[in-house]
Amino acid sequence: MKIRKTRVQDCLVFVMQHYPDERGYFEELYSEKRHHKVVGLPRIWRQVNCSVSVAHVVRGLHIVPFPKLVTCLKGRIFDVVVDMREESHSYLKWYGTELSEDNKKQMYVPAHCAHGFMALEEENLVVYQQTRTYNPKRERAIHWQDPTLAVDWPHAERYIVSENDKNAPFLVLPDHQAERLLKRRAARQH
Repeated sequence: MKIRKTRVQDCLVFVMQHYPDERGYFEELYSEKRHHKVVGLPRIWRQVNCSVSVAHVVRGLHIVPFPKLVTCLKGRIFDVVVDMREESHSYLKWYGTELSEDNKKQMYVPAHCAHGFMALEEENLVVYQQTRTYNPKRERAIHWQDPTLAVDWPHAERYIVSENDKNAPFLVLPDHQAERLLKRRAARQH
């Protein structure tokens, strides 16, 4: 397993081992030995979810107080993590990468970060493990097209978004945070 750091603090991308033969292939989606002992990921996953999406579906951006490990088993997705932890050095930065059945990547989403993805193929199967069970009272959402975050989503003629995600709020930052964000963006453009 290869491990890559991202520009979002504690967010990691793993490239899984893949063992093909004449019968098909075998992959380890999670190994305590590799994920926990080597990297320090959580030891206990309390819920495993499966999401099937058609092309151009956008799910997110959702914030939960626990980490997730996201894997695309079929198709391709553009997976996004946004750091929503005010104390983090990467606060309000986002990172996106393609996860697919071909590239064998996984995304580790730290607790309190926003997460979402866009389906890029006609049929996409995404599995994600989380350290707590779903509780809607613990989840928050941010609009997936929030201009403050400026996530560079892949272009589509139309996007398929749930009513909840369409109606998610936009960020309203205190003046000092908005000023800091604008300065950081200006510095990147030069």
